[in-house]
Amino acid sequence: MGDLKFEEFGDIWIFLLTVPGLLLNMLVGLAQFICISLPLSVWAFAQWLGPTIIDIPVILFKTARILVNSGYGLLKGVFNFFLTFDWSWNALNDFPSLPSHIKALLNLGGINQPFDYFAGSYGTAVKEFILPLRRSMNDLRDFIDFMPWPVFFALVLLLVFWVSRKIGVVMLALGALFFIGIFGLMDLASQTFSLMILSIILCVAFGIPLGIFMSASDTVDRAVKPVLDIMQTMPSFVYLIPVLILFGVSPVAGLIAVVIYAMPPVVRLTNLGIRLVPFEVVEASHAFGANYLQRLFGTLIPLALPNVFAGINQTIMMALAMVVIAALVGAPGLGAEVLSAQGTVNLALGLQSGFAVALIAIVIDRSFHLYGERMQQHRKVGH
Repeated sequence: MGDLKFEEFGDIWIFLLTVPGLLLNMLVGLAQFICISLPLSVWAFAQWLGPTIIDIPVILFKTARILVNSGYGLLKGVFNFFLTFDWSWNALNDFPSLPSHIKALLNLGGINQPFDYFAGSYGTAVKEFILPLRRSMNDLRDFIDFMPWPVFFALVLLLVFWVSRKIGVVMLALGALFFIGIFGLMDLASQTFSLMILSIILCVAFGIPLGIFMSASDTVDRAVKPVLDIMQTMPSFVYLIPVLILFGVSPVAGLIAVVIYAMPPVVRLTNLGIRLVPFEVVEASHAFGANYLQRLFGTLIPLALPNVFAGINQTIMMALAMVVIAALVGAPGLGAEVLSAQGTVNLALGLQSGFAVALIAIVIDRSFHLYGERMQQHRKVGH
């Protein structure tokens, strides 16, 4: 898309002629993922699962041996500690830790070696599995790049107005677009848009069904919540390490990192929204003979939509907050520009790129907030 170039408006006809081809490429990539890559990945997983099940006794024996050795080393270290420790007051400043060889054994045998084995054995299959995502990101980025800026501006403004129904938010979005264009950040913004669109689609596609399962089963809820806690509280630099090992420095690595970081809000709020539906309403739908799917899609999800959209809004905000960190593993766009500005100590460039990300986040937040308020008012009047 480049900088603002008013003289290129005539290229809109070329753009309109190429839209069907670009859309076809995206549909073909999605079809390849669903019909080819996904079944092959499931088959490869099944092939891996069979020998693994057969090797379960060996795996359990090795695990037990590691645990026994670790337990023995721990007991030996504690025994030696009580025998040799200087029980003076000054010696109690430091808490006794595991011996170095025990920690090395745990780290090497319990974490590093198993993951290295998985990456070496199935890394190629994993890369083939996510290849359609890479193609979709490229096609979507090319689609946005080739779009004339007036058409892109018009589509964004129409979308903002449809979501918010407020002229003030539309003018804010227009100001954000002009700021991005005037400072020559359109190409980077298009890369950020493509990353955000795909990451939000993945978060919603996996997060909402997972939230529904959590709301339907307390067991699933108790099992998934600790995982969501880890996803939200684990420092992002930690899970960048396995992502980097599996996918290398690439846009897909950044996409996976963003999805891991941004998915929990939509899962949690979908679960919460469905659980907050009044019990009397659910009982009334059950009394009228509705089965679970009819209650889910006819009663629970419609009444939970404000919370669901709040979760989507928070997911989008967290995804935008992750773009700079994801740039460390190859995510393109405004985050990479902020990272470059930090490396060159260029305050002006950092402020421009960072302010562009902030403007995008503010427009999305205002739009979805107003959309959620409108949905709540729509529900209160009984429509």
